[in-house]
Amino acid sequence: MRVWSLICVFVVGFVIPTFADDLKEEKLKAQVLPEAMALLCADQSDYRIRLIDPFAEGDRKPNLWSYPAEDEKPLKYMPTDAKRVEMGGVVYVLASYHGRVQLVRFSDREVVKDFPSYSSCHSAELLPGGLIVSANSNHGILRLHRSADDFTDLKLPYAHGLTWDKERQCLWAVGDFLYRIKLAEGELTIGKKFPLPQSPTGHDLFPLRKEAKLLVSNNEALFLFEISTEKFELVSNLREIKSASEHRDGTIWVTDPKELEGGASWQSDSVIRVKPKSPEIRYRNKGSKFYKARWWQKVDFSY
Repeated sequence: MRVWSLICVFVVGFVIPTFADDLKEEKLKAQVLPEAMALLCADQSDYRIRLIDPFAEGDRKPNLWSYPAEDEKPLKYMPTDAKRVEMGGVVYVLASYHGRVQLVRFSDREVVKDFPSYSSCHSAELLPGGLIVSANSNHGILRLHRSADDFTDLKLPYAHGLTWDKERQCLWAVGDFLYRIKLAEGELTIGKKFPLPQSPTGHDLFPLRKEAKLLVSNNEALFLFEISTEKFELVSNLREIKSASEHRDGTIWVTDPKELEGGASWQSDSVIRVKPKSPEIRYRNKGSKFYKARWWQKVDFSY
């Protein structure tokens, strides 16, 4: 009964502040507010980026937005990450794929940047001046994209996750270490690196909403890295977490690392709450094969 009451509260919070009654249906999907409790997903089931309503009834959740649109042909590239980013006050979705990064304007799905990357591209980040950096795991390389033909590569073993820190004007990257990287005159240089707890297998990296802390996952567990103290704190001992983010109520959620029937070991159709762990709350989208799924939010830490 307690779980159902929590879900009911969440549903009310989602519908009322996000959708005004007088908006036409076709405008809803282009005006999803950052406060909306929706999930942005890199869905490998049909190679689309999806924004879904996790609170809708039924096993298959409705799309609030997708790229490509549902009535369009999917891309040939497998998506690995999707982030809500901002540039010049405009909202975009930064999509990472095996072999490509794209910056897609949210309002009309216009692709404004489209750059080739390595086949092991796992994530990307938007930097000042419209630069994009991609993390390429198997190749152990960060690629700084200026255009499709103008780029610079920086070696970073096991490169998986990226987050820009606008206050400190640096890039955080996770691979075999957590790295603090300088951006100066359009070039990246490694500043300081921090050993990861338990194993050098960093995977996801994403900031909290208000505190100067980073969610960092590796093959062994999920941690919080406090920037001021340069210390790690254990959040969850679940292994193989591919993505993590903070709900607006301060709880921490991850893609369920349990093996998905009919899917690859890294794919999931659910997000679960890990802090607090009890009572367990899960949102599932039947048929999806998420690689990463995070709460839709304005990321003040970065943009």
